[in-house]
Parts: sequence; C-alpha cells; structure tokens
Amino acid sequence: MIISASRRTDIPAFYSSWFMERIREGWVEVKNPFNPSQKKLVSLRPKEVEVIVFWTRNVSPLLPYLKELDERGYYYAFLYTITGYGPPLEKKSPPVEKALDDFRRLSEKIGPKRVTWRFDPIIYLPGKGKEWTLECFEKIIRVVAPNTDRVVVSFLDFYEKVKRRLQKMGKETGLKVIDLY
Repeated sequence: MIISASRRTDIPAFYSSWFMERIREGWVEVKNPFNPSQKKLVSLRPKEVEVIVFWTRNVSPLLPYLKELDERGYYYAFLYTITGYGPPLEKKSPPVEKALDDFRRLSEKIGPKRVTWRFDPIIYLPGKGKEWTLECFEKIIRVVAPNTDRVVVSFLDFYEKVKRRLQKMGKETGLKVIDLY
C-alpha cells in the first residue's frame, strides 16, 4: 500500500508528532473529505506499507523523526514544494533560503532520487509579469538541481475553493492572481 501524506494538509510541517504517534500505534483513522462521518482505519504497519509519500512545503519538523522511520523499516519519499513566492501567497511556508537549506539537508540524508521538487503552482501576477515567476524558478533550480533528479510543475487550477481563497487574499492585500485560461 502507498500512503500519501498528504495532499489535504502539510503533515510534515504541522503534524509530524501526530503522524509519528500513528506510526507507533500502527494505524490511522482517515475521514472521507466529502462525507466526514465516513471513516476508515488504515494500517501503517511497515509490512503493509510499501512507501510513504510526504507532500510538504516545510520538512524541518519531520527531520528529527527520519531515523526512527528508518529503524522501523519504512521506505519514504518526498514531494517538496518550493516556489519562492513568499507572503501573502505563502504565509505559512518558511523563507525560501530556509526551505532550500532543508531541501539540501533532506537530500543529503536520504538521497536525491527520493526528493522531488515541486514548483507548483505556476501563477501570473499583474505587475510582476512572467519574468518574476521565471526568476523564482531559476533561483531555486540552481540550488536544488544537485539534490534531486526530478521537478514537477503545474499551473494554478481555479477551483471554487481556490477562487474564494484568492478573492479573500485580494481583499486583504490588494494582490490579484489572474486566470489565463
């Protein structure tokens, strides 16, 4: 079984200790996001888990636990998002320099094949132009290139939830993200 931890929230950044308690217990209760009353128990026993895929923008809180995951026999990999956009777009992400340092440390610890860089989402901001986004990408790739074998990019999908968040951010900050489609 593949454990995706998690596209719904950044478990390494915000719930590392909670996750490790679930690892130690050997199971986790997962709620259906579309029907929260529907719950499922998922085994986290090493014999049943082929890989844990961590999705994160901040690996730092999980780093102290990697040795324990290794000792318990887990194989894991990371999808690590770094865009360099900063606030107000990424209020809870660490500063880009810290994220890049953590990326390098993680790669040195587990190897570049297990750390994929995500430059996601690609956005267009009026007044900044495409050059700004390219500059963010170029700044990051210079640092991460020796520490990964892969990069994943995607454009922003303007789902209703995303639109609501961006409208709220726009009212608070005056920043506007444009849907190019």
